[in-house]
Amino acid sequence: MNNQVRSYLDKTIIILFSIYPISILAGNFFINASILMIGSIFFLKILKSGINLSHYKSTLYLLLFFFFSLIVNLLFTNNISLSYQRVLKFFFIILFVISFKYLIFNHYQRLKIIYRTWFIIFLIVIFDLSVELFTGKNTFGQSAVFLGRLASFTGEESTIGYYFLGFCLIFLSYVYNQSKNISLNIFLAIIFILISFLIGERANFFKTTIAIILFIFFVIQINYKYKILSIVLLLLVGYVTFLNLDKHYKWRYFYQIDKIYTDGLSKYLETSKYGAHKNVAKEIFLDNPFFGVGIKNFRIESANKKYNDLDHKVNHLRVSNHPHDLYYEFLSETGIFGFVCFLIFILSSIVLSLKNYLRFKNTYQFSSIIFIVITILPIVPTGSFLATFTSSIFWINYCIMMGYNNLQKIK
Repeated sequence: MNNQVRSYLDKTIIILFSIYPISILAGNFFINASILMIGSIFFLKILKSGINLSHYKSTLYLLLFFFFSLIVNLLFTNNISLSYQRVLKFFFIILFVISFKYLIFNHYQRLKIIYRTWFIIFLIVIFDLSVELFTGKNTFGQSAVFLGRLASFTGEESTIGYYFLGFCLIFLSYVYNQSKNISLNIFLAIIFILISFLIGERANFFKTTIAIILFIFFVIQINYKYKILSIVLLLLVGYVTFLNLDKHYKWRYFYQIDKIYTDGLSKYLETSKYGAHKNVAKEIFLDNPFFGVGIKNFRIESANKKYNDLDHKVNHLRVSNHPHDLYYEFLSETGIFGFVCFLIFILSSIVLSLKNYLRFKNTYQFSSIIFIVITILPIVPTGSFLATFTSSIFWINYCIMMGYNNLQKIK
């Protein structure tokens, strides 16, 4: 492969990563197409250019280890037609992750193009959310299907809260790297928590708040007294906002889940569909403890008649595409084997990245470490881990988290 072709392929990968946030908003087809194109181009480069993968081995080994666990799961799945596509796609996700690391190692300065483009796209999303907040519809005429929610470009899917969580810290990292202005960074942090609240996705609002507080506390270089004061201010702003917004937000954040405040989480789950999902996931795991029922099979197994008489007050609401809990999902669909493999994979990735961050203090890497840690928080409801939309945001953050590891060896 000559230098001109190699350069063209590298530029194509940079462009595809730059517009990746748009692909996420455009829908599953464009997400899969982006991952497939980036992975295929990079695979071609490996075959034709003889890329030295020794610099990538820790990331590659972890990804291959997790991939192996998914392949093993295929051997025991109840319905392989539901599972194989997600497992097959993971091969391209491996290439997707390694290709971003390749850009960091070989085109470090060009990363500014990617982060700047993401910054602009995120600004457009913020503007679009503002339009929807004040007019009831976004710039494309779309609106959320639930009162007290904003949807922006995700329309009826109403999943913009997770997208906002996935990119808000990267946005703050870009601003922080461009300007160390403390007031600006604190102001943006407050605004982002407010926006997340207005989006109306409770779990993602909670995660976004925690993520931004962690970012302020560990990244912004100010006295700890001021950091604590900033955190208190953020919480007060959220509290005051909660008290003064319209009835739809009060309904979503208080009346709809008031049992949590009065009786605790366990009592709330006893009468909640989320509790029903977890309850049937637990029973599915107990019936299939070693390898689960197979990836993407919860949606079928949760409707099995043998679970009709489970002891739960709203057991009739148990059927769902996934259990809305990361750990219950892995236990019910991949069993102890898959669950342990996932924990080894994700915790090893976090530890390696934290060690690198503590040494080199890369803000982008730390922002993605925070996101990954927030993503695996227990108890808080989640989307399906390997579902296209959810995983698209997870893996781009994983790219950043792992991408900067071992960079000093070649710089």
